[in-house]
Amino acid sequence: MALKMCRGVIALLRLSSQVVAQSYSTSSEFKACDALFDAGLGDILVFPTNIAYTESTSTYYSSENRRLRPYCIVQPRSTEDDSFAIKALGSVSSAGNWDIAVRSGGHSDYDNNAAHRGVTIDLTFFNSTELVKSGCFNGTADWRGQSVLTNSIAQIRPAARWGNVMTYLETYNLGVTGYEVVLANGSMVEATAEENADLLKALEGGGSNLGIVTRFDVRTFTVPPSGAYGGLIFASWSDLDIIINHSIGSGNPDHESVVYRSDAGNLAVMAMAVSTDGNENSTTFAPFKDITLTRDMRFKQPLSKIAATIADTGGSHYIPFSLSLQATPEIMEKAADIFVALTQELDATSVPVSVNFVFQPLPKNLASVKPGNNILGFEKNLPADSILFEARGTLVDTDVEYGGIVESMMGRAIEELRAYSASFEGHSTFLYVNYADPEQDVIGSYGAESVRLLKDTAAKYDLAGFFQRRIPGG
Repeated sequence: MALKMCRGVIALLRLSSQVVAQSYSTSSEFKACDALFDAGLGDILVFPTNIAYTESTSTYYSSENRRLRPYCIVQPRSTEDDSFAIKALGSVSSAGNWDIAVRSGGHSDYDNNAAHRGVTIDLTFFNSTELVKSGCFNGTADWRGQSVLTNSIAQIRPAARWGNVMTYLETYNLGVTGYEVVLANGSMVEATAEENADLLKALEGGGSNLGIVTRFDVRTFTVPPSGAYGGLIFASWSDLDIIINHSIGSGNPDHESVVYRSDAGNLAVMAMAVSTDGNENSTTFAPFKDITLTRDMRFKQPLSKIAATIADTGGSHYIPFSLSLQATPEIMEKAADIFVALTQELDATSVPVSVNFVFQPLPKNLASVKPGNNILGFEKNLPADSILFEARGTLVDTDVEYGGIVESMMGRAIEELRAYSASFEGHSTFLYVNYADPEQDVIGSYGAESVRLLKDTAAKYDLAGFFQRRIPGG
């Protein structure tokens, strides 16, 4: 392993799970499930009659995924189990119409981590977070007025809930340094700057095209022990101009996000404003002194609790779109005009949907931290401090039949905004995979050079194209 570990584990978090599996000992009559039986994985294989199957399918974030029913679900307890599962499934003919899905935490807006016909590899039990000391780095965990790197590495399994991870690592923040990966041939490898560096780079933006990540190694850095200061702020639509002018003109691209909200036709503005050093008088908050807030949720609290204020339990039908926009008042004002027109159009058709436009910082300095170290292409496709934009429609599960109408109307609105942005200098093509609609070309948005690198890396580590052809969502 590339990381040099010091003696002893500082702490270990194991998140509780109430999954109860019932093992089968006879043939399932499905060739993929039978291959898993033959590989000796019958004790971690569950079927629709099992409690564990129901718990797995019912805990996806999106209602779209909750409705899907794979033939069987395999729930590895170790990286070795994962390896055996991949080798077994890779040996089965792909003839017919069946897929393989990989589920980590189950948080996705559409069915890129669930299968209707086929097998789901459910990493529910890969849910630990371990903080270890490494002799590879210097540093201290003490807060000294600004963030510094520490000599601790957090090893996070893919099904760990990030809210729980951040609570556990309360006095730290995180930056990825490596991965443990199961490849298409079942081999288990490390991807770090020293070992399989090309795989490390491709994984940071390459989706599920290269393997199954079974552990994330993240370098920690300090945050104030008393917590950050900030939280959600709500204001009336009439104060939008003040918020736009501040969020764009403050010169600080890191500490504030803005949301245009529409619930049942009622327009409002929400902002997430945070001073990560805990300064209650930060200039980040200056404009909010000049407007009447309808709700103010700011106070000194751990970053994990600030993040938790925007969490929800899921279960709805979601329609997302992603763009990158110039950080200018003109762009945000045009987005506001499009938002108003879209919500009015939806309201006129009596579609029971709530729509948000979300504007988050996408600072240019992300490209300079480790130039060329990921496949996102920021050195070329992020010309200046920008806005990471998401348009998000939400329908309750029982109103899913309106999904086509909402997606069509939102798609036209987002294309209008994209075209407007593209007509100005500084437009970025980058699309963020977690916010993108399935029809958007996320990988293509990284640029031709990144696409070539990803294809070359995939050909090296997955000769038969197993992850590109058998596992949708990559």
